[in-house]
Amino acid sequence: MDCFLTPPTTNIIFYSLFVGLETLILTYVNAISSRDLPCMENAIMALAQIENSAAVKKAIAHYDWQMSEKVQLPTETLQELLDLHMASEKEAIEVFMKNSFKDVDHLFQKELAAQLAIKRNDFYKENIKASSDRCSALLKDIFHSLEEDIKQEIFSKPGGYRLLMQTIHELKKKYIQEPRKGIQSEEVLHTYLRSKESVIDAILQTDQNLTKREKLIEVQRVKAESAEAAAKMLEEMQKKNQQMMEEEKKSYQEYVKQLAEKMEQERAEIMAEQEKALSLKLQEQAMLQKEGFQDESRQLQREIENLKNNMARSRKKCILI
Repeated sequence: MDCFLTPPTTNIIFYSLFVGLETLILTYVNAISSRDLPCMENAIMALAQIENSAAVKKAIAHYDWQMSEKVQLPTETLQELLDLHMASEKEAIEVFMKNSFKDVDHLFQKELAAQLAIKRNDFYKENIKASSDRCSALLKDIFHSLEEDIKQEIFSKPGGYRLLMQTIHELKKKYIQEPRKGIQSEEVLHTYLRSKESVIDAILQTDQNLTKREKLIEVQRVKAESAEAAAKMLEEMQKKNQQMMEEEKKSYQEYVKQLAEKMEQERAEIMAEQEKALSLKLQEQAMLQKEGFQDESRQLQREIENLKNNMARSRKKCILI
């Protein structure tokens, strides 16, 4: 093929020497054995596929390890979980950038981003479940005595409604004081109390110590309290959604930042290669001129000019994300 008529570029030599030379050779030999003679560049790209796939796996493994070490579910707030994810994600991206090369169109970086987003969402769901399970268990334990008193009709007597409200208030206070309930604390409590509304209303209506007006006022108060709790839950849900959106934005910014750093590093390495190549060509030209090989010297001069032009373009090139 035509690509074997000219020697490989210094960039290809650089990668073949420093990134998975053994894998590169095996890829090339296998291609020859199958009578599918590739260009060296094709062998490099085949190696890149293998190395970048491995880089994604290393990054995910690092993320999993970091999260397993740091996260204890349920977290007290959503932001606590997102901060832990962000720190682990940042390190995972660093691992990927360190181990990847020639990620054309950033396909493997996009794959890493997709997998990390899935893991973040999975942690979010697990955090909700862990919080709900703990809160449900706490409610069952704390409100067990109330459930028994209701069954025994302790509150089905004159003055029973006031006693019931006082008991619920004290039990709610005890529940609120329990630590590490997580992000579902208020929602689980609200759901539980709503399930008792019919029982509470029945005790209210049969309490002979209360006048009709007092009962009406109490019904309105309970409705207003329930509506306020529902509005607060909706506000919390919207806040969580906003936090998740901001987290996605931060993740994207982190990817862009690290990608820009990697591209700048690679650009600097290429410039260093070109400087070295230029120095060698100048030495070779001087030797040719000294030996009197003028035609070869002029040919080499054209190569030197081309290399200088490439270097000039590289210096002017801006990194655009």
